[in-house]
Amino acid sequence: NSPVFSQPIYRVSLSENIRKNSLVVTVSATDMDKGSNGEVSYSFSQSTGKEATEIFSIESDTGVIKLKGLLDFEKSKQYELDVDAIDKGGLTDTSKVQVEVTDVNDNSPVISVISFSNSIPEDSASESAVAMLNIKDADSGKNGQIKCSVNSDLPFRIRATSSNIYNLVTDRSLDREMF
Repeated sequence: NSPVFSQPIYRVSLSENIRKNSLVVTVSATDMDKGSNGEVSYSFSQSTGKEATEIFSIESDTGVIKLKGLLDFEKSKQYELDVDAIDKGGLTDTSKVQVEVTDVNDNSPVISVISFSNSIPEDSASESAVAMLNIKDADSGKNGQIKCSVNSDLPFRIRATSSNIYNLVTDRSLDREMF
């Protein structure tokens, strides 16, 4: 008799910030044979990609799959692991483990100054450009959306010009004695 998995497909959803060595899922197969031919061991199939085997591990005697690397939603949103159950007689069954990675807001925005005006005359008109900024967030979707502002006590505001590019501009007249 061949081993038989309890499920043909295991579906798991994991947050991208789950810790290393966390339990992902336990796969299980039974074999109706008696003695050593009824003993089942587990391994990833040859068809499981290298990237997946660098991130996940499987305990051959228990079918416990753990996280041995770090997940990053921005690098891979899902993994598919093919798992073999093998008995001592060499008979096998295969099951799939589909891992969905969920996004968390784990990246801070990064601000780089593209250009900057060293001095701004006091009589500068409102909307005068002070600096051009590139602001990016590596997160996806809502977690990657950026909202920029400047303290309302300052005579400046930030204006979006295009994707990830912002201008710091004067918001009102400048008074050197006030700052």
